[in-house]
Amino acid sequence: MRIVTGIVIAALAVGGIACSGDEVEPPPCPNPTQATTVVMDDFSYGPNCLAVDADAIVSLDNQGAAPHTFTIEGTGVDADVAAGEQGSADLAGVAPGAYTVTCTYHPQMLAVVEVAG
Repeated sequence: MRIVTGIVIAALAVGGIACSGDEVEPPPCPNPTQATTVVMDDFSYGPNCLAVDADAIVSLDNQGAAPHTFTIEGTGVDADVAAGEQGSADLAGVAPGAYTVTCTYHPQMLAVVEVAG
């Protein structure tokens, strides 16, 4: 019984560590760049601090050798772009505000998008 309890406690601890890593602070975004195109390359977004109008369509250019996503947290925006390909992210219906953008494949890729009202 002690062994089983120890295994359960260890499994819960590992699960808690894995989940705690999901909360990553976005990069600072003091002066957002007005842009409708984002380049994804070398595990970064460029620009990584952008401002867009409400209902904008953002062009995505993956210039890297790995697939990337443009996933805006708290919204339904989740565009997947294969390596060397182009895509787009439709922000229709996204409420005005500042949002963290991540890549689901590479969580260290962070950006901020500010949607105008």
